Amino acid sequence: MIGDALPGAQGETIEDQDRIDETVARACAAGLYSTELCDLHTIASAERRAELSKISGAGV
Repeated sequence: MIGDALPGAQGETIEDQDRIDETVARACAAGLYSTELCDLHTIASAERRAELSKISGAGV
């Protein structure tokens, strides 16, 4: 099991992004995704967190 954090996460809040990242991190650690895909997610997550930070006006 790679986790149960993902259901309900919509990527609209930092908390949602945390849940998405937790699930992807576990899948990456288990070797379900390639290193390249995991790296791409890391970059995409950082970009999304920056967007969400601007929207919410809060720091990450």
